[in-house]
Amino acid sequence: CFIEKVLRSCPNVGNIYMLCRAKKGKSPSERMTAMFSEMLFDNLRAENPDCIQKVIPVIGDVMDENLGLSEEDEKAIIENVNIMIHSAATIRFDEHIKMSLQLNVGGTVKMVNLARRVKNLVSFIHVSTAYANCNLADIEEVYYEMGEEYNPIKLLELCDWMDEDVLASMTNTLLRDRPNTYCLTKAISEEYLFQHAKDLPLGIFRPSIIGASWQEPAPGWIDNFNGPSGLFIAVGKGVLRILEGDVNKVADIIPIDYCVNMLISVGWYTSIITKQVETPLIYHCTSGSKKPYTWFQLGTLMLEFFQSKEPYNQVFRRPDVNFATNKLELEYWKTISHWIPAYLADGLAYVTGSKPIMLRTYDKVHKASKTFTFFTKREWTWTDGNCNMLMTKMSDIDKRIYNFNVNDIIWEDYYPNYFRGTKKYILKEDMSATKLQEARAQQARWRSISNIAVLVFVASLLYFLYPFIMSLLSS
Repeated sequence: CFIEKVLRSCPNVGNIYMLCRAKKGKSPSERMTAMFSEMLFDNLRAENPDCIQKVIPVIGDVMDENLGLSEEDEKAIIENVNIMIHSAATIRFDEHIKMSLQLNVGGTVKMVNLARRVKNLVSFIHVSTAYANCNLADIEEVYYEMGEEYNPIKLLELCDWMDEDVLASMTNTLLRDRPNTYCLTKAISEEYLFQHAKDLPLGIFRPSIIGASWQEPAPGWIDNFNGPSGLFIAVGKGVLRILEGDVNKVADIIPIDYCVNMLISVGWYTSIITKQVETPLIYHCTSGSKKPYTWFQLGTLMLEFFQSKEPYNQVFRRPDVNFATNKLELEYWKTISHWIPAYLADGLAYVTGSKPIMLRTYDKVHKASKTFTFFTKREWTWTDGNCNMLMTKMSDIDKRIYNFNVNDIIWEDYYPNYFRGTKKYILKEDMSATKLQEARAQQARWRSISNIAVLVFVASLLYFLYPFIMSLLSS
């Protein structure tokens, strides 16, 4: 999304060097070819197909020594690059502490080492997260020192010689009041930057939960299950029906195109302001402080969309979702709404000779939803003075092209487009009117089945309680 916007909005940009590694049996060049064939680049291919040649794949890996760069690629970067964006990271919340440290912190160290050799560097932007300091309720656009026990270099040295199991046993001690290794290692990366890279033209970008696009390249565009997308799909499919959380807390989700627009703007402004500030600027890219939208509002909109307006083509059950406020309530409803239907479905699958999948599916769903609990039970206040200041430095034209003003977002339009985007771009469902009518008819059947089930349950309960009630009345 970032590359597409730069190519489309900056026609005079030079080459873009993209660090890329082999993955799932595909070479870096094959991965890039596949990327440019996706819908995201449709307009660019139609309007200016030659500009894609400006993107040069650089074979490398942030886990390798010197990023795994060849001498030729390293020389090209050192001689030609002006702006560096470091966003490579493992975003798995349950990642092993060693992998998180080596990739998120070690990758940052290696990128800084490369940046020091770049001859005409004017801007080095590190993509962090607004949740790096989620152990605090009120978070400012400042550096929070972590202390000597979180010395980034010493922690990386531990990864080199300490047994993985021993290192894993230290995870809770290191986490303290942070929920996962992702948030922790993002904070440690910032610690490294402020200890060892303040002399670079540095800017730090902290987005909150990144969701589908608001406008560009199309409303609701999304291409992965990360963040809330997987949650929305699980609810829409009728699989996920209970979450632990507080419906009154704010869901701080920010559209991907707003993140991209602000990131480009931060890269530009950092090149101007670096020599005028004593310490690198930090920019929050969040929505809750300016335009709050609660989990209750989001859940209500979600059910309205998936139950009647535009349901998924194939569902496990009729969509529904509720938030449990405590562990006992959560486990009760998981048993009623998840495990019992899963056992019934897999039992039926065994009888009919089909492959049973629902118990395994719920294991994965519960594991994934557990990682969200910390964020659905809490809310934060992020200051955004630097974000506001950045907008004042932009021309009217640039404000329009690189809009990241959260006040312009209409959530009641954004989220339906987001839900629709999961159908179209992730699940790649048939979006025809015929399929939509079939999906609505399916939901009507599920609604009837649900109503009948409730009536049968109530009737059965009254049948068994009737003698007891009559005996009480007669006495």
